[in-house]
Amino acid sequence: MISASTLLRQGRNEEIWTKYCGFIDLSMDEFMEIQERLLLEQIDLLGKSMMGRMIMGDFIPTSVKEFRERVPLTTYENYQEFLEEKREDVLPREPYMWSHTSGRSDDYKFKWVPYTKKMYDRLGEMVIGSMILSTCSKRGEIMIEPSCKMLLATAPAPYMSGLVSLSTQDQMDVEFMPSLEDGEKMDFGERIAAGFKLGMKKGIDYFYGIPVVLDKLGSRLEEGAGGSGFSPDMLHPQLLFRMIKGTIKAKINKRGLYPKDIWKLKGIMTGGTDASIYKDSIENYWGIQPSEGFGCTEGGILALQAWNYKGMTFSPDNNFYEFIPHEEHKKNKENPKYQPKTLLYNELTPGIYELVFTNFHGGVFTRYRVGDLFEVISLRDEECDINLPQVKFYSRGGDVINLGGFAFLTENVIWKAIEETGIEYNEWVARKTIKGTDSYLNLFIELNLAGSVDKDALEMELHQNLKKLNSDYGNLEDMLGYQALNLTLLNIGSFGSYLDYQKSQGADLAHTKPPHMQPSKKQLNILLKGNRIKD
Repeated sequence: MISASTLLRQGRNEEIWTKYCGFIDLSMDEFMEIQERLLLEQIDLLGKSMMGRMIMGDFIPTSVKEFRERVPLTTYENYQEFLEEKREDVLPREPYMWSHTSGRSDDYKFKWVPYTKKMYDRLGEMVIGSMILSTCSKRGEIMIEPSCKMLLATAPAPYMSGLVSLSTQDQMDVEFMPSLEDGEKMDFGERIAAGFKLGMKKGIDYFYGIPVVLDKLGSRLEEGAGGSGFSPDMLHPQLLFRMIKGTIKAKINKRGLYPKDIWKLKGIMTGGTDASIYKDSIENYWGIQPSEGFGCTEGGILALQAWNYKGMTFSPDNNFYEFIPHEEHKKNKENPKYQPKTLLYNELTPGIYELVFTNFHGGVFTRYRVGDLFEVISLRDEECDINLPQVKFYSRGGDVINLGGFAFLTENVIWKAIEETGIEYNEWVARKTIKGTDSYLNLFIELNLAGSVDKDALEMELHQNLKKLNSDYGNLEDMLGYQALNLTLLNIGSFGSYLDYQKSQGADLAHTKPPHMQPSKKQLNILLKGNRIKD
């Protein structure tokens, strides 16, 4: 496989665009032809494996129609027994690497996922595609260079983000800061601090990782670099030059020091629930808009944003896609025995859908419900002339709090309501409770400054923000006559204590923080244990 760096050095720009970004140029018919061809190849591989036979039964489908009619929808529980033991003998194709994500139930610690060589290669290819799309201003424009410097702000392998970094480095001359080898020996905070120091000396071209990291680095630098890793050993000529130049820019603009005063990034690639929350803040601090993508451990990187930073477009050659309409999704939530209907990519209309996918290239997950919801915002991108549905991430399926049977609050909405107050806070969690016939949103927030906020005033402001962001939430008060928000302010250090406790119990990185939405009673008790709660 010829590397992206080689293609760049040889000036084969048209070939580069076609290989890494050509999927956005497809017509719907071309997209579906690729989907059908690769699905039939995958069905053949599944039919020759024990796991495939367990999922599909003795009848091997010969068409997309038969596949959708006869093969059941699956969840991780269908694979857990074999994947926990890394049973390679039951898989459609021998894994090249194993990855894992955090488990989302008490039944398993991790979700282990086998990656074939082609699936692994596709991770790096999609990142390179994102690098191109995040730096270009029109179709076919290649602005990336054969080598670049990237801040390492992701978890190491076997987390999927670690595989992404490895695959990207295999295909392009990327200098991660710190190196992938050094980064594996550090915890997350040490990795960020080390990357920041190296970036001060060498410069930073790209960022790939969690949006909140960029936001926090920006705010800490503005506040005087507190906690960003500055020390006397960093008195390096290039560092001093960047700091002096940046400080002058900041003074001219009469504000604190921002990262954009020090670096001129070429591209920022990020994703997740909080991508839209921190979008404006990241652009303010770093000087460019972040480009959003969507990926998950079980499916790899599935969709990317074009150069106008609006909707995302699915790539046709990573997985076969099906979509459960929101009404069908809700029926299934209310009645788990109900079998929801699915639509294909070419059957979508604007609305909200649960994603279902089938791995290509010898992967194991078949008609798999990852639990994520997407909103189709348009059937094509007029600005970029993309003739495929444009989507944005809506929420994780299990992370929607339903109040009163009609007000559905996503993590994104609650997060926005908190951000719009402008309060300085560390972290938060939200959990639904029921009192009598009424359901409530219990919101727990740890502030950064003790005693700095009037709890009742903050609760009212949050309530008004939620009403503004979600009209159905407002109807709870207008129609049912009660305010559904209960705010609890946690003492400073609550989340730190939770992290310390989890580490003391040998918890992995993914389990050192409770989920924002619907933490279990056990997780909430650990968070609240030993803390005197401010009512």
